[in-house]
Amino acid sequence: MLMENIQSLKIKIIILLSVLIIIITLIMATLYIQNLNTVVNSNIQLFSMTLMEKEKEELKNKIDLASNILQMYYEQTEPKYIENSVKQTLISHQQQLFSQLRSFYEQNKDTYSKSKLKKELQLLVQYARYGSSGYFWINDMNYTMIMHPIKPEYNGKTFFNVSNVPFVSLGIEDLKKSSKKESFIKYKFYNPATKKYEFKVSLVKIFEPFNWIIGTGQYLSDITPVMKKRALADIEALRYGKSGYFWINDMNYTMIMHPIKQEYDGKVFMHTLEVPFVELGVRALKQSKKGSAIIKYVFYNPATKKYENKLSVVKLFEPWNWVIGTGVYLNKIDTSIENIKLLKDKEEQKFIYKTIILAVLIIVTTIAIAYYLIAKFIINPIENLNDEKEHFEEIAQIDFLTNILNRRAFFHEANKYNAYAKRNNIKLSVMMIDIDHFKKINDVYGHEAGDEVLKSLALLIQRLIRKEDIFGRLGGEEFGLALLHADQFSVYGIAEKIRSSIEESSVIYRGYIIHYTISIGCYTVTSESQDIKAALNKADMALYRAKSIGRNRVEVYTNIASIKNKKV
Repeated sequence: MLMENIQSLKIKIIILLSVLIIIITLIMATLYIQNLNTVVNSNIQLFSMTLMEKEKEELKNKIDLASNILQMYYEQTEPKYIENSVKQTLISHQQQLFSQLRSFYEQNKDTYSKSKLKKELQLLVQYARYGSSGYFWINDMNYTMIMHPIKPEYNGKTFFNVSNVPFVSLGIEDLKKSSKKESFIKYKFYNPATKKYEFKVSLVKIFEPFNWIIGTGQYLSDITPVMKKRALADIEALRYGKSGYFWINDMNYTMIMHPIKQEYDGKVFMHTLEVPFVELGVRALKQSKKGSAIIKYVFYNPATKKYENKLSVVKLFEPWNWVIGTGVYLNKIDTSIENIKLLKDKEEQKFIYKTIILAVLIIVTTIAIAYYLIAKFIINPIENLNDEKEHFEEIAQIDFLTNILNRRAFFHEANKYNAYAKRNNIKLSVMMIDIDHFKKINDVYGHEAGDEVLKSLALLIQRLIRKEDIFGRLGGEEFGLALLHADQFSVYGIAEKIRSSIEESSVIYRGYIIHYTISIGCYTVTSESQDIKAALNKADMALYRAKSIGRNRVEVYTNIASIKNKKV
């Protein structure tokens, strides 16, 4: 008996030592892996921050370069510069015309009659054009209009001190005073493009063979649209790297120029998941006091044909109220981080292999007894614990994600309300609530973002309803609501208040602003024999109708027109 006890004791000691060695080995392996993960994660975070700051700095430098181009063109729209620029433009076009006139005159003065030569030269001036609206006119030194290509009704008329056609008198008087062959005049004249009287600068020059005064002019207001157009063309052509480009939108969320997606130009982008950077950029600039901001969002990468994280810098060009932006996909950073994680995983695998070899020497000699101990002290308790857990989950009342009633609990409590309403002749109404395009949110931002939307929805509705109202998650993105003392008119008002509040809210997830909407179907219990399940089916039909005719709306399983026309 004693020997048996000793033998039994030895076995127990061997088992205890074996288990102790295994535990120590596992603890050492766990500590090593945890330490490795801590070091690697810290390095990854530092590495990611370093790369991110580098990308931000490079984007800022690039956006400053593009902003300087806008500034250069803007400076050319200053009053002093505009007038000088217009004069230089007029001189250039006048010189070209006079070169043609003199050449034609010299070649034909001996072969053409004087009248024919004048007629041909007038035609040359009449059809001479430059830019979108530049032209020339001819008058003589007696204030008589010889030819005006735009206003033929002026031809043959005398304009001496005529206020609405001042350029004839001004040109002649200025040429007489200066005793020069050409002169600049400045006056106000009707601009058909803007339908306003605006300042215009004209160059008048004497064509000596016939003593004609040939003039041409340009409105000073014409230069700003020209400079904007040139600036947009330069920014559109500006590139860096393999695929770097710049876009421009305004502070009203309208795309002005996108060099890759020309179909975006002129469109307003608000609450648009596919094109989020316009709204994000404008909002960030409105909140920023620096005139520039950094935004991060998900956008389609044509190179990989996937939606990927993108980092952009936006800067406000205040004189024109333009927002200029550029960005870079973060897949390079993600790839570098993945490579580091792969190296870490390989190190973990090597260590695990060594640990397994060491542990096998002990496990092989103690496997039978270890199995018994594990079965008795670990497996059986765990199985019992799992049974208790399943039993607990079966009777649990709260949805683990949204912290509101789960489906089973909702039906249980709602049926109590239904019975109470029937006994006391009280109106009871129910709602079916569903998130619009929930799958799209999961696809674009991930399921964790979808979970945040579900939690946000549940929290917001809890704030809007009464404490005694029954609110629960029926499954997925579907929620149920039961309200006492609510008829078909008041339930519509409550539902509309919930819908509009959700529409005006948003969820911020990892730097992204997620907007979403809901559709609601309502029904008021009318039959004493009707249970909650049947009532919810009616509400679900109304919900289906709300979905089918546009989403983001409330529908009641009754005559909806009569409800909307009544104040609730």
